[in-house]
Amino acid sequence: MDSMLQDGDTIECPVCLSPPTQTIITCCAHIFCKSCILKSLKCLNPRCPICRNPLSKSDLFSAPVHSSNDDNPTLSSARAMSSKVSALLKLLVSSREESPSTKSVIFSQFRKMLILLEEPLRAAGFGVLRLDGSMTTKKRSEVIKEFGNCGPGSPTVLLASLKAAGAGINLTAASRVYLLEPWWNPGVEDQAMDRVHRIGQTKEVKVVRLIMRNSIEERILE
Repeated sequence: MDSMLQDGDTIECPVCLSPPTQTIITCCAHIFCKSCILKSLKCLNPRCPICRNPLSKSDLFSAPVHSSNDDNPTLSSARAMSSKVSALLKLLVSSREESPSTKSVIFSQFRKMLILLEEPLRAAGFGVLRLDGSMTTKKRSEVIKEFGNCGPGSPTVLLASLKAAGAGINLTAASRVYLLEPWWNPGVEDQAMDRVHRIGQTKEVKVVRLIMRNSIEERILE
């Protein structure tokens, strides 16, 4: 399925009702201005203004900032990227509520995006591993083996580079696949998804593409 996200410019801080400045995302996947959410935390028993979950400064992280570097996602602004990260967190939290042992693989073309995602995922209580092209063959094998462990307390989220995890890798321990950006060559995406949906898979596999509406990502799909 394709999950269409609204353009980042439509995002408003729910406290001041203005576009967020110094965008902050909470571990419960809500977006605020930094100054607004910090003010909210000054009360005796601070909670998220939206969902009322207990909240502390350690549950906040700064949204990734857009860069012109080629090794960054092609999103129009930091607010747009915040929208995508927030949507991903909501999907993962929902999946965990349905089945705490469900394992997910998150694919991205960009190593820096994978690194930026680690902090909010860990803050939300997920056990996280990363698999990318900077790792040695030995390290990749260790990560794949650890992710395949389905015992209590085992990692439930694997952040994977499309290219590094695209061929010859078995990720059938997972049953959820999230694609953070569309790839120009659909065959690359198909290879990545086949790492999860292959012989030996005993669970129903769900694949979600996170696409920014009215962006180049939407045009790529066309």
